[in-house]
Amino acid sequence: MKLVQDKITVITGGTRGIGFAAARKFIENGAKVAIFGETQPEVDAALAELKGLYPEEEVLGFAPNLASRDEVMGAVGAVAQKYGRLDVMINNAGVSMNTVFSKVEEDEFKNIVDVNLIGVFNGAWAAYQCMKDAKKGVIINTASVTGVYGSLSGIGYPTTKAGVIGLTHGLGREIVRKNIRVVGVAPGVVNTDMVSGMPQEILDGYLKTLPMKRMLEAEEIANVYMFLASDLASGITATTISVDGAYRP
Repeated sequence: MKLVQDKITVITGGTRGIGFAAARKFIENGAKVAIFGETQPEVDAALAELKGLYPEEEVLGFAPNLASRDEVMGAVGAVAQKYGRLDVMINNAGVSMNTVFSKVEEDEFKNIVDVNLIGVFNGAWAAYQCMKDAKKGVIINTASVTGVYGSLSGIGYPTTKAGVIGLTHGLGREIVRKNIRVVGVAPGVVNTDMVSGMPQEILDGYLKTLPMKRMLEAEEIANVYMFLASDLASGITATTISVDGAYRP
């Protein structure tokens, strides 16, 4: 059984890491997928790779500024217009921060808020516009275990991810009457380029504390996205699912 057969799906941050793994997983399970990336060249490269893997499948790609509601609405609306609806919106794009609190610059903090929190809000807002009349849809937001427990450094990251959790729970309760589910996913330490870019001493500290004695793989997070997007998860909304291998920062 293909869990997301024919579901029209948008994935932000879909050019690499968890987002790209999710794009592959959803395509393999019957979905029509559109990926969003930071720049058009990055999007084009990811589309070319997906085309090579799935030559029979059509995959769309856009590079909206996630901090702009108009640009996000334009891209999400284009997908919904092409296919006649939007079934799944995965607000996965995010950036990290490693700067210690005493050295955080205002612009650095504002940038992570724009991408990690405003971007999720704009993605959810645009998805809602495309789902509300049909009274059906799923919005999945990528949070983080750090949004619950904090982190050793980079205050902007747990701050924004805690905001994503609050947005998810509040929005899920507000729009449940429209039969639109909103669910957060809080990954732990995942083997992606975001984690590999951490200072080695911080990464070594994480690895020593992992109960599973390994990082999670992007595909393990993508599997949870797929379940939550499927009809098997029809009763799950206004909550956040931890996928962290029992890790606690």
